[in-house]
Amino acid sequence: MYTVKANDHAGRPATFACGTADQALEKTWELARRGFKDIVVTDPKGHASNAAAFERSLDLA
Repeated sequence: MYTVKANDHAGRPATFACGTADQALEKTWELARRGFKDIVVTDPKGHASNAAAFERSLDLA
């Protein structure tokens, strides 16, 4: 399971569980559009990375 953590515009932390890497990526995009900051994705192995690094790691090209 992937976990997406971010802070809202007021600085309150929020955590979201995602079943797949694609769902986690979609969630990072959604949160960024909604103004969330400090978005971090943790993969099932426990490796955490910021949203940009996570997106690069998926090699979408």
